[in-house]
Amino acid sequence: MTNGFSQLAIASFVAIAASSPAFGQSLANRIASASDRSVQFTYAARPGVCGDGRTYISTGSGNFYGSFYSDAADKCQPGPVRVVIDLADRNVVAVRTFVGASSPGTDPGVADLGNVNPAEAAEYLLGVATRADGRVGRDAIFAALLGDKVDATSRLLEIGRDQNRPLETRRAALSGLVRSEAPQLDRIGAALVQIATNENDVQGVRTQALSVLSRLDHGAGIQPLVQLASGNINSWIGRESMRVLSSSGDPRARQFLRSSAQRTDLPDELLAVAIRGLGRNYVTGQDANLLRSLYPRLTGERSRDAVLASLSELGGNDNVQWLIGVVRDEKLTPEQRRRALEYLSRAGATTPSLLALYDPTPDPQLRSALIGIYARLADKAATDKLVWIARNETNLQLKRRAISALSRNSDPTIRQALQDIVER
Repeated sequence: MTNGFSQLAIASFVAIAASSPAFGQSLANRIASASDRSVQFTYAARPGVCGDGRTYISTGSGNFYGSFYSDAADKCQPGPVRVVIDLADRNVVAVRTFVGASSPGTDPGVADLGNVNPAEAAEYLLGVATRADGRVGRDAIFAALLGDKVDATSRLLEIGRDQNRPLETRRAALSGLVRSEAPQLDRIGAALVQIATNENDVQGVRTQALSVLSRLDHGAGIQPLVQLASGNINSWIGRESMRVLSSSGDPRARQFLRSSAQRTDLPDELLAVAIRGLGRNYVTGQDANLLRSLYPRLTGERSRDAVLASLSELGGNDNVQWLIGVVRDEKLTPEQRRRALEYLSRAGATTPSLLALYDPTPDPQLRSALIGIYARLADKAATDKLVWIARNETNLQLKRRAISALSRNSDPTIRQALQDIVER
């Protein structure tokens, strides 16, 4: 009797379960068989992911997607992820993603498939990404990577390599590799190098592969980038690798930039990239000293300009005085001195120091550039100097340039001075 009851209970359970829409069906099949134009499902979010359920998603480290306002941070709820799939003729035409508890109930016209396993959700969404056109693939990848304990490395690499996928989908797939687990970093790094060096692929994907290399956890991609930059100095891959390294704060990248800036065998374009990278966000006082010492040895216009631009942006008295010295150096060409003057005017040089350059400078090009700088300064001392030039300059072209600059000044005193000069 007991045995008979147990068999009956099991049979009843199977019958009930079989009548459920989810029984024996994958998420993909459940969505494909839905009669509604939109379906939704939810799953657990990975740590650090939160949202307000409607307008924004945060993936941690200050990364927000959607419409976010600073006072909304308190409402950021850690899951679940809710994905809404829009269908047309049973094809996915949009993937909308939300994180956090939404308002009760389901939106009109949306069939709710309930909660699913994050791995199953990722499998379905990445499957969509391998087939979808337009923005759908990119959006599906974003949703898949929000799930808890999802390992999507193999699928992301597959999509990233697939030249038949939309560019944005492939770029999204490669970007998703940044969060990979440590045991897979060597494999991922090798795959990214392979993609980046594939000359038959589009540059947008190759560039993305290099960018992702620079952002891999534990700095796993820095050494491959160094090898690419140092071993391919006359090709696109070498220039692009150097450019990516120039934005890195990794100490190995910084040391590589210092070494590269001192090389004499690099093409001028590549040398300029190294110098600009050295002089940007992570620049030190020693780096500035190195750049100042390099300038006399540089022969290329781009690399010389890179030094001037870097030191101009850095500013400070040492760099301003050095730039003044370059402007005054008569051993340099007039064009080199003029370029230094332009950067000096952006470096924080004082008006008196700029005014002091005019009289000792016989070169008309430099004087003309100084007149332009004085006109932009537009303070009293600079304007008075323009009046002096308009009255006393013997070079008629420079005299006219000063008068032209003053003619835009509405001050009655200046207008009267101009009238006196013209009537003389």
